[in-house]
Amino acid sequence: MNTESLVLLLRLAGLMLCGLVAANHVATGRFRYHENLAGCEVMVRQIFHVHCAYIVAIIAGLALLCLGWPRLLLADGMGRVLSAFFALFWTSRVTVQLLYYDRETRRRNRGWDVFFLGVFGVLGLIFTLAALHR
Repeated sequence: MNTESLVLLLRLAGLMLCGLVAANHVATGRFRYHENLAGCEVMVRQIFHVHCAYIVAIIAGLALLCLGWPRLLLADGMGRVLSAFFALFWTSRVTVQLLYYDRETRRRNRGWDVFFLGVFGVLGLIFTLAALHR
């Protein structure tokens, strides 16, 4: 695949990542984080919130990188290492969803389940192509 096609795919990945940032905010209400965490110890609740915030920040940062400087992810050295890391990251996210998440909840939300499996699979594929680019 040529460089220009990969740049386009990485920009598409950036848009998808922006969608994931928005989806994380929607998930807060949909899964009633505050209600479900109300009975937790304060520190457990705080750790959960901090982890969520940092994950969203990393996704937003990656979106910015993909949209603004996609060629950096195709460059030899650190760019290829980052692309390989995110290929593994998003591909493993598919595995987590299939093997770890509650099957009944996934069944009740089949449309969203399939949608997010597709998003994570496509992101894994795009970053794999970027990591293997020569």
